[in-house]
Amino acid sequence: MDRVRGRIGLERLWQWLLSQPGSLLHLLRYHIEPGEAEWFAQRKLEYINSLSGNLFEALRMALLLAICAPGLTWHFYVCAVLLLAQMRVGLTELRRKESCGQYAPSEMVEIWAKGIWLRAIFLAAFTACCIIAVPTERVGALIIYVLVLAQLELLLQFTMPVAGIISQTISLGLTTIALLFRQDMRGELILPVMALQLLALHVMLFNLHYMFATRILRTRRLKSANETIQSLLTEYETHASDWMLETDASGRIVVPSDRLCAALGRTAAELEGVKLINLLVAGAEAEAMRVAARKLKPFHDLVVPVVIDGDLHWWSVTGNPVYDDLRHTGFRLFIRDVTDRYTAESQVRFLADHDSLTVLPNRHNFQSRLESALDGADADNPFAVLYVDLDHFKAVNDTLGHQFGDSVLVEAAWRIKSALGGKDFVARLGGDEFACIVDRFDAIEDLRLAGKAIVEAISQPMEIERRTVRIGASVGIAFAPEHGPTSEVLLRSADLALYEAKSRGRGSAIVYDPAMEELKQERGRLELDLRSALADGEFELHYQPLHELAGDRIAGFEALLRWRHPERGLIPPDVFIPIAEQTGLIVALGEWVLREALAEAATWPADMTVAVNVSPAQMADFTLLKQVIAALSASGFDPHRLELEITETMLMQECDEHLQQLERLHALGVRIALDDFGTGYSSLNYLRSFPFDKIKIDRCFITEMNAGSESSAIIEAVLDLASKLNMQTIAEGVESEEQLASLRALGCEQVQGYLISRAIPAADLPITRRFARQDCGIEAVTPLMPEYQPVADAIPGADIQEARRA
Repeated sequence: MDRVRGRIGLERLWQWLLSQPGSLLHLLRYHIEPGEAEWFAQRKLEYINSLSGNLFEALRMALLLAICAPGLTWHFYVCAVLLLAQMRVGLTELRRKESCGQYAPSEMVEIWAKGIWLRAIFLAAFTACCIIAVPTERVGALIIYVLVLAQLELLLQFTMPVAGIISQTISLGLTTIALLFRQDMRGELILPVMALQLLALHVMLFNLHYMFATRILRTRRLKSANETIQSLLTEYETHASDWMLETDASGRIVVPSDRLCAALGRTAAELEGVKLINLLVAGAEAEAMRVAARKLKPFHDLVVPVVIDGDLHWWSVTGNPVYDDLRHTGFRLFIRDVTDRYTAESQVRFLADHDSLTVLPNRHNFQSRLESALDGADADNPFAVLYVDLDHFKAVNDTLGHQFGDSVLVEAAWRIKSALGGKDFVARLGGDEFACIVDRFDAIEDLRLAGKAIVEAISQPMEIERRTVRIGASVGIAFAPEHGPTSEVLLRSADLALYEAKSRGRGSAIVYDPAMEELKQERGRLELDLRSALADGEFELHYQPLHELAGDRIAGFEALLRWRHPERGLIPPDVFIPIAEQTGLIVALGEWVLREALAEAATWPADMTVAVNVSPAQMADFTLLKQVIAALSASGFDPHRLELEITETMLMQECDEHLQQLERLHALGVRIALDDFGTGYSSLNYLRSFPFDKIKIDRCFITEMNAGSESSAIIEAVLDLASKLNMQTIAEGVESEEQLASLRALGCEQVQGYLISRAIPAADLPITRRFARQDCGIEAVTPLMPEYQPVADAIPGADIQEARRA
């Protein structure tokens, strides 16, 4: 009963205070619609959370301690730190409660109010202690600081004015009491000043709150009103037309409206009597409106083009026939300018069927066009599909960046269209894959020529962003209906032909042959056998001598991998190496080759080297470095006698990472040779980026070598360059005495090839071993096999270097 009476008393006191203008409590009375209370409370919380409370408290405490520093002991500093920590914990707890969603916004406002009271009590008590302890010469500065700080705290507290004024009363009350305890303060001055300060804070706090509340509530209601008006306007625009127009029975304009005249930029006199159809752009759209009008029936939202001041616009026209005593007198038309909408829709329709980068038709568009072509294809009306895949594009894209790669794709798309004369259908399927539909050819040779034209066009240097790059292309060709009655079969045939083109060294155009199916199946069987060959010990190394011309002696051997299949016999590397590359088995094979070659070479004379080819796959994640270190440790082989042969393609991919790995190998003493030098587009750049020990001149230059030829001049330039860079040189593919004599005369240091010797087993090497080979713990390592993915046919050729290039 006493509690009820107390609550009634408080209610009466509150009502009395509200009735007193001087209390300013009437500023807390503003109209809140049902459902706005929680929204309003949420806005208060959002404002409070937008302030950096921790930073404010830290700065406040730092300035307070700085002012009072001469009179404070260490106890004050400890209390300040504890107080800041307590406030930080309290602030974190308040925000945790708010974020957990357990409390309604109005409940959180009450919790924040209690937090403000507690904060005021602790901070005011600490400030009062500082006031008592501060020296006389600094008490004035401290009082000014406290009063200014009270003004600043209004920025936090005006959203909750009652809690704020209670907080300010606590702060100023304890400050006043502390000042009265000082002997150098006069109470008759302190009390009036603090009372005026509290009154000023009260007025500012309640007025700021009133402006805050009325502003956000008014803004909310204005926004709601604007949304309602906008909804009505949208509804009106949806169901109303911009202009109204009437024509006579002949379709001539009668009394044109001002809005129509303004839209066309003509006067009413100029438009009156003009046939509406003559204002439109002739075409299918205008003809559709003419046909609809002739039927004397209503028509709706016919979109027609019209040219205004040289710009193409699109009108949506709705028309209804007008009758007078059953006599047709004309049409009443409603016109709306839908240019922006029509343009946007057209752009969306275009992008749905076209590649956004190259503006070529996309895969979906290509598939639709292919199905249409197949519907009309027969022996008398064949057509062909050309699959185009860019060679070495990934290396360019990874090395020079995706933006540069996009520019290469745009240039490649333009070159493909140009190579076909701009008349055939060309689409980008995705990535670096393109497809063409050619329906004008007389013989298969015409398709080969078209494919070669694409290859030649793409192979030409590209000047992009002040860089010159070279890529290539491979083309697979299949024609309907002979190579496939359905799109699925036809595309599979073209894909097999494309794979065959890549298998033959890329840069070629191949027409599908049914035998490719069998070759693909054969390749799949070979892949299955390859997965178990390493574990079954079916691999062996043959060694080709590296002949030193100066001393006419064998300086070392190159280790070449061979596969002795239990049923097929000796399988050349150009058959199984591409399969191993594609399936990922090449990493385990490369490790085995390193271990086996070093174990064998350890028995050779100490001045003989061994050269080992490296696959690009071994360069990933510093795998090669780990494998070399392990093989050297197992065999005890001198790293200075080991040569690793790498190709330019390996450096084009993730160039920086690969160069770092090569530098660490070089630091171990391992010699690095650049294989197939001169076949890439940036050979000289790699000579500058890494100090190679040896350059291997590619066999293509040796084969075409004769007196006065371009190849001979290139070889001479390479040898001269290597000499100046202090790099050793070796020429591969030497097969005649004339080639040997020319290379000797030009100053080449080493040669290898069939003229010297073919690759032979280790047991047949013409050397005197230092000791018999011991078991170094070299075992076949069964790799982690990827999922089986049968691939197409093998690659013809006779040497591992050719296989690597494929």
